[in-house]
Amino acid sequence: MLIDRLEPTEAAVESPFHGASARSALQLAHARGVILAALGRRGLPVSEYTPASVKKSVTGNGRAGKGQVTAMVARLLGVERTDRRHDVYDALAVALCHLSTANYLAAVGRASER
Repeated sequence: MLIDRLEPTEAAVESPFHGASARSALQLAHARGVILAALGRRGLPVSEYTPASVKKSVTGNGRAGKGQVTAMVARLLGVERTDRRHDVYDALAVALCHLSTANYLAAVGRASER
């Protein structure tokens, strides 16, 4: 299993988009349940972010389109956009949002200790 091989210490997920069709929502719920169960079984802390907060964190615009998110993720990571699958960049955007949020919270914690 990927979790066993990579040994993460925490995880971040995007909350579901509510405008999806019933069929898409059901498929997403099943996949999400499997992922959250696997993470929970290993006791990993999971942070959840809304799609708008992920987009805002990466692009500065909470209503950015998939193309904008893809372009900005590639730019932030210094990679060429060779992979046109938006889901890869969406996952990276969630990771970048989580990193940004963690850095912000750490800075607030340090400031409050003063």
